[in-house]
Amino acid sequence: MNRYLNIKYAAIMRAFLLLMVVGFSGNAFAAKPDMATQAELDAAIAAQAAVDTGQNTTISALQQSITSLIAANAAQQAIIDNLIDKLLTPKKIGDFYGGGIVFYVDETGLHGLIASLSDQSNGIQWYNGAYKITDALGNSVGTGASNTTIIVDTQSSDDPSGNFAAKVAADFKVRNDGMTPCTGTENEICYEDWFLPSRQELELLHQKKEIVGGFADNYYWSSTEVSYLDAINIPFFDDLNGVTKDYGKERMLGVRAIRAF
Repeated sequence: MNRYLNIKYAAIMRAFLLLMVVGFSGNAFAAKPDMATQAELDAAIAAQAAVDTGQNTTISALQQSITSLIAANAAQQAIIDNLIDKLLTPKKIGDFYGGGIVFYVDETGLHGLIASLSDQSNGIQWYNGAYKITDALGNSVGTGASNTTIIVDTQSSDDPSGNFAAKVAADFKVRNDGMTPCTGTENEICYEDWFLPSRQELELLHQKKEIVGGFADNYYWSSTEVSYLDAINIPFFDDLNGVTKDYGKERMLGVRAIRAF
């Protein structure tokens, strides 16, 4: 019995060893994987380089965006600071502020009038080529802006390409330094709410002409209308003491724009 078992065990072992040999032989003669060609390697390197270039472009774009955001934030902060200054800091006559020189303030110092640093014209007519009633009758402080709007709206159709005193003042735009024209670039501080002063506003400006400076020996238009023929003006000559005049709207007189704060 034992002998029979030994024979059977030996046969099983021989079969097992034969299977092992066949297995190893199969592995030894199995097909080896294909090696990459040089062209394939070059293509893979080029593809990776393209990926790297794309990533670098993305990073550069992000850096530019961050730089733009920083600049925008700085500009916005300047606007905020300007608003805080406007709201909280009282002004006095002679201050440089809001694109010009302060020549009138109320009792709080928080509101008043600013004159531009130079004339917008040294000789231009009040009308736009046609005598008419505009109803720009505001005479007091605070009426120059509405007068100017009325005049421009009423007279522009007389000559669409024409120019006249109120339009010259209304078209004036200047940056915060009071000298550089506005360009419309993003985030620039631009003052474009100028107008032709009313009679009383022009009188106040004449009283402070030495503080504001830059005036010619000239007559200057106000926005206050007298009739369909005439409008108020004031001579800024030293020897005439600012006496108001009614002159024909066709006269070529000076313009100094002002704005309110």
